[in-house]
Amino acid sequence: MFSRFVVPAHAVGDVVARLRAVPPAEARPEPPVRTLPHTLARADGALGLAGEDYDATLSADGLQAQVVGQGRFPVETALKVMLARALARRGGLLVHGVAVAHQGRAALFTGHSGAGKSTLGTLWASAGGQVLSDELVAVWPEAELGWRVAGTPWNVGLPVEARLVAVGTLAWAASSRWESQPAGEVGRLLLLNALLPEATPSGRGGLLASAGRLLTEVAPVRLTFARDASVASVLQGALAHV
Repeated sequence: MFSRFVVPAHAVGDVVARLRAVPPAEARPEPPVRTLPHTLARADGALGLAGEDYDATLSADGLQAQVVGQGRFPVETALKVMLARALARRGGLLVHGVAVAHQGRAALFTGHSGAGKSTLGTLWASAGGQVLSDELVAVWPEAELGWRVAGTPWNVGLPVEARLVAVGTLAWAASSRWESQPAGEVGRLLLLNALLPEATPSGRGGLLASAGRLLTEVAPVRLTFARDASVASVLQGALAHV
């Protein structure tokens, strides 16, 4: 899963984050159903994560993490929170959605389960389009470059960045079309699908601020599409001109 994102050894002076996985002194049984970990913001700025069968500590600067647990799930959970916190420091978000790109311009779509995120990614890829991610999407603002979007390793993901030109929701229909949508409607689903880096007043405030800025600086849209190749033509045309 992560092999696509392996990079050469870092240059001297580069910022590097490290995660250390430690086996527990006494193993706890893996739960039949996973829930979100309990988070605890500590006085020194560090963040604690407590899951059913694991515990993790993330340093205040976001560059160190230690996970005490077994298996893949605890490590992935800590990595996701580390990434969400790193993006939050830059005014960005980690969003459950699908990001599609064409000639360096991209759109991010989010929505409830069954809205069509994976289907859209499959249809776009089948037409030769670039799917940056269909699970977790990283977005953040950059001075003079506007909003950027990048894939992540989870599920389908590419280590590629693009300029984010639209953020929206999905709907099914007999034909495909791209249309403007009120920012409030997009924002409601965006907030439901953005990973909250820490469940504190400052964490929630930062999430709201980032989402608000995104929706004022990037076009809010709705993509209504059929389960056929017509959506690829609609997307290509929209991304070329929005």
